[in-house]
Amino acid sequence: MLSTQVKKILKEANDIIYLDLFIGNDKNNKNTSPKPATLIAVDGMVNLRSVNEDIIRPLSRGALWHLAQKEATDAREIATSVLSGDAALIIDSENKAILFDAKGFDKRAISEPGSENVIKGPKDSFIEALRTNTALIRRRINSPDLRMIESKIGTEIKTGVAVVYLDGVAENAKVTEVLKRLALISEKIIKSTSPVEDSLKDKRWSIFPQVMYTERPDKLCANIAEGKIGILVDGYPIAFIVPTVFNMLFQSGEDYSQNYAHGSYVRILRYSGAFLSLIIPAFYVGITTFHHEMLPTNLMLAIIKSKQAVSFTTFLEVISLLIAFEILIEAGIRLPRSIGQAVSIIGGLVVGEAAVSAKLISPAIVVVVAVTGICGFVVSNSDLANSFRITRILLLICSSIAGLYGLSLGLIFMLYYLCQMSSLGAPYMRAYRNGDCAVKDGLLRLPE
Repeated sequence: MLSTQVKKILKEANDIIYLDLFIGNDKNNKNTSPKPATLIAVDGMVNLRSVNEDIIRPLSRGALWHLAQKEATDAREIATSVLSGDAALIIDSENKAILFDAKGFDKRAISEPGSENVIKGPKDSFIEALRTNTALIRRRINSPDLRMIESKIGTEIKTGVAVVYLDGVAENAKVTEVLKRLALISEKIIKSTSPVEDSLKDKRWSIFPQVMYTERPDKLCANIAEGKIGILVDGYPIAFIVPTVFNMLFQSGEDYSQNYAHGSYVRILRYSGAFLSLIIPAFYVGITTFHHEMLPTNLMLAIIKSKQAVSFTTFLEVISLLIAFEILIEAGIRLPRSIGQAVSIIGGLVVGEAAVSAKLISPAIVVVVAVTGICGFVVSNSDLANSFRITRILLLICSSIAGLYGLSLGLIFMLYYLCQMSSLGAPYMRAYRNGDCAVKDGLLRLPE
């Protein structure tokens, strides 16, 4: 029997409810013959009141008015649905089960975004419940053209995923490609978002982000309206956006809430800060090691005077302090918030001052690394910021070998590498939107 097969898969567990009942056992109607059935649900995963009022009570009268229901005949599919929060009514005489969406587990309340702060805009963010996240999108895009294709990924333990796009706006070929890549995920269990991200990348070994993520529904909806595709994964409070191009990673929802002049000004600051964070350490090492003649005489004498008591080369000073700065950032992230901020401040001030006093590094190096770190923080996308942190070290090595020539060659190679990249077939360094829209919303944010 089907119920026996399902029970064999689920085995004995204290939180699984097995209820034997009869369908159509109406005392007022003697012409009906009750059918035995088994109701299976997981305590804590379903809304027990909904199960009692909307399923069990109507069934005792031979009726069924629960809105969300579907039929299933495979025992493993039924067991998986039960463990996902559905209530399964198994009718052995019909050799089938009716699955009811009666989820009622506790979930986190909708709150403000944690990593994407906004001053002038919506304050809600995605949570770990997939159905809540899809509802947040539906509330903003109340169009019949909005499509949500849901499926399961993971070969053994299934995880729900939803592909969201606007029919007629998004390219059908790209939607098909996303669904195909998600279906090819071979992980047994989705322990993190990495399998989903990796499946959507054109180049898995690239250090630059090819998939943009967001925890803000308004940002996702804005990109969907432009023809992009959103991917939601059950259990994770973020959404992925593809195709992702380079200029998208410098844009913020706050740009569109402010005056166009201020939005353009801030966007230029982001680009400038990101570029300076890449080249300042390499430029300093190259110019002080190989190209002294390019510096003013007084500045060069001041640098030489500050390095007289330091035993290490400029390259070792810079790279050691950059690594120490990276360690402080990681320590501040991993530690509890109250302690992490104190570690970052104390580490930066005390350790930096002590290193200068001990003649391990020169004061100019502290200024260079500090300016580099501050400029790096203007990059709003953390994946892009992390890739810049790695690229910064590579450019520093190039500069230490061949001075400004090495830095120039490193930048040229990086630009060539970015230009031949793509995201879901879209050129990485070209605005995804064509025509005037790409001009109005590129380096500048011009009025519509």
